[in-house]
Amino acid sequence: MNASTSGTHDARRVVVGATVAFAALLVVGGWLILWARDRTILSPFSASHPGSRLLIGAAVGVAAAAVCAFIVRWVPQLERLRRLAEHATEGIEPRWHTMLAVAIAAGVSEEFFFRGALEPAIGAWFSGLAFVVLHGAIRLRERGTAAFAVFLFGASMGLSALNRWQGLEAAMAAHTTYDLTMLAWLARGVTRSAKN
Repeated sequence: MNASTSGTHDARRVVVGATVAFAALLVVGGWLILWARDRTILSPFSASHPGSRLLIGAAVGVAAAAVCAFIVRWVPQLERLRRLAEHATEGIEPRWHTMLAVAIAAGVSEEFFFRGALEPAIGAWFSGLAFVVLHGAIRLRERGTAAFAVFLFGASMGLSALNRWQGLEAAMAAHTTYDLTMLAWLARGVTRSAKN
């Protein structure tokens, strides 16, 4: 990537700062839910075979990102989504450390809150709906948000299934690597509209 344009360094700092601050709020919120249910902050985690579970989760996240990137790039009906994706990183010009910090903060905190704390308290379906709301996909008047909401709900259900199968660490790794892969894809500008 070329040298930063004016203001992008500050924009990156704001994005990372806001992401880390929101991640901290999710972790505190998750801890409060666990505390209210007489559980410790470590209770959602498993001590057995963390390395293999992290690798499985990372592989799932990269595979899911590759499929999503392919679909968004080549399905003609997703032109509006492609344009939104192209502008997602505009003005930020993210660097690898920015993308890594955002992906880790979001992946770890969201999975801790939704899969580790909230889902055992209210169930996967309601936790999935909360996941959709958190990501701002409930805007019924905007065209295309229904498809995005369905995607987010499906992603939440998939992460819940991965959590049940391989544990919270795998869900965290999948979410983190998905976000990192998609951010890298966006930063490289490969979301240019497909030729019709």
